[in-house]
Amino acid sequence: MFRTARGRRLSRALCPSSAVFTIRLAFSLLALGFGLGCGSTVPFPDPPQKPVNLLYDDDCDLDVDCAVTQPVLNHWIDVGYVKLWGMVSSAHSPLGAPTLRVFRDYYVHTSFFPVGAWTPGCESSPPSAWNIAVVNKFDAGDTCAAYAGCVTVLRQSIMRYVSGGGGAHGLQYVITGPLSCEEGFRNSPPDAISSMSGVEMEQRYIAQFVLMNGSVRSGSEYNCKIDAAACASFFANVTADGGYPPVYVVPYNTGALEVVTQVPVSTLPQSNPTACAFISQGQTSRTDEDLMTVEFAVYGSAGWTVSPDSTNTAEALTGLNSWDLKKPSGHYLLGLPGDQAMFELLLSSPWLPRS
Repeated sequence: MFRTARGRRLSRALCPSSAVFTIRLAFSLLALGFGLGCGSTVPFPDPPQKPVNLLYDDDCDLDVDCAVTQPVLNHWIDVGYVKLWGMVSSAHSPLGAPTLRVFRDYYVHTSFFPVGAWTPGCESSPPSAWNIAVVNKFDAGDTCAAYAGCVTVLRQSIMRYVSGGGGAHGLQYVITGPLSCEEGFRNSPPDAISSMSGVEMEQRYIAQFVLMNGSVRSGSEYNCKIDAAACASFFANVTADGGYPPVYVVPYNTGALEVVTQVPVSTLPQSNPTACAFISQGQTSRTDEDLMTVEFAVYGSAGWTVSPDSTNTAEALTGLNSWDLKKPSGHYLLGLPGDQAMFELLLSSPWLPRS
């Protein structure tokens, strides 16, 4: 039995298709003190009754999972499940933000939300081959240097939310990349955009943070280790005692990797950026750890396990993280012990813009 993010108890059967996965995940959860009992299959979750107010922070580089997340996220905007106030790329390479803009414009959301970049650090690493293919095809010559900084975009996006009638603790802040942009934003001083500091804005307007980050029980995962100082600072400072909202974390190794999206590359038009990305990699499917993180923010805890109030820490030099389930800090570990088919159906995408 596990307590969900909304305070109710959830009984789950541990029934994944792979025996290897069953053993691996059961060991991880039991080592953390979770109980694993059998229960009924999780029902298909109800969609949100009103749009979920969202900030999205992703690198959109390296692996090609961004090319699966973006179609679903943009579809959820179209059907009224999500109101996206701002999207930033925390990539330390030059084509993360341009790739996000390609998807935004392809789904005809150019006027819906701004895109920001981690400047000036976004040119410190080379781009991935699939980003090069997508940007060269759809917006050749674009680079992160042409974008507003992600700190500015995050501050502006929150004030747009407030100007649009948004109230306290009404924004989901989803981060599926490094914590570089969040660290910069949280440490930002009052300015012409707002008289509030980044700390004050987060504490007042964020309902919860939802991150894809780290490993369980401990480990070194890209989103934490690529900017280890930012990762360590986030988990040390963003706590309940520090006045922050809850932090829900999807670690790399607790089940989200078992949810896989099949991309219909052969039937998609050549004008589709997901097709372009996957063809460039010779792939037709992708694990959904980032998309599952967005799913939790939009649909809630149905199908997930949620740890007790816990503490995650990270080392500032290495990004090695470690969970302590006996020490409450407002950090919650998310797990997914089975029923991948339900999530794979939920996350299937129409792929094309709505006409």
